[in-house]
Amino acid sequence: MNPPFSTDHYAVGFGAKLLRALGAGPAYCLWHLPRYLLHRRRLGLGWDAAAWTLPLREFRPACHHRLPLPAAYGELLAALAEAGVEVCLPPLRFEALAAAWWSVRDVVGDVVECGSYEGASALALAVLGRLHGKDQKVLMLDTFRGIPAVGETDAFRRPGEFEPAADQVSRIGEQAAALGVTERIEIHAGLFADSFTRLAERALRFAFVHVDANVYEGTDQACAFTLPRLAEGGAVVFDDYNGPFDLGARLAIDRHLAGRPETLRDLAWSSAWIRRAHSR
Repeated sequence: MNPPFSTDHYAVGFGAKLLRALGAGPAYCLWHLPRYLLHRRRLGLGWDAAAWTLPLREFRPACHHRLPLPAAYGELLAALAEAGVEVCLPPLRFEALAAAWWSVRDVVGDVVECGSYEGASALALAVLGRLHGKDQKVLMLDTFRGIPAVGETDAFRRPGEFEPAADQVSRIGEQAAALGVTERIEIHAGLFADSFTRLAERALRFAFVHVDANVYEGTDQACAFTLPRLAEGGAVVFDDYNGPFDLGARLAIDRHLAGRPETLRDLAWSSAWIRRAHSR
């Protein structure tokens, strides 16, 4: 059975990566990066020297914090493929996401994904929970109509980008049934602000958070809602933190992590993560 990975959303191979870097590089260095640094200054954030090298990160053979893969990882991939689920994350980033979940598998709390696109990674986390007998829900939040709006720091993104098929929500439901995780997932379609208003009425606690919103506003709202609800020992993976096309997301993440005790660490290429320490 073929692995469930789709290569439609990222560059594969040195040549494709080089062309993308050369195409975006001048605008990134001469226009978008200076504006990003100006926004950092306005927000009172420190200098960000690492931002200058973000377009080159994909050329590194591996740049993630090595974590053990979950037990039954191969079974997970086989189940996704059989259910017709296509994973849009590159294999290394998907492995790192699964490994980060595995590292906090014994933390009590639910899972939330802010920016689910076609639902593959959230479904995978639900399957991992089923395979390992974890009592947790996976909340999937997305407009399912693409990025709703972009701001001044989101120059590389456009409204409507990452719009899935019109029937994507029902398709996710069918895939969830095939994977045996229907009762483990909750799909919240619409703007984050509206979903968070409804969810605020519940006493939610998150063991694992995946933020993949790409732009400043969505990432800002996701951080504001999930970080105060992160359980002790829980983890947050920020899929876009080191992405050269997602400087708005990077800005929002740094703003919310400023003054917090957690250390942000690189995970896999564009992704980074934090883990909340246990209080003494």
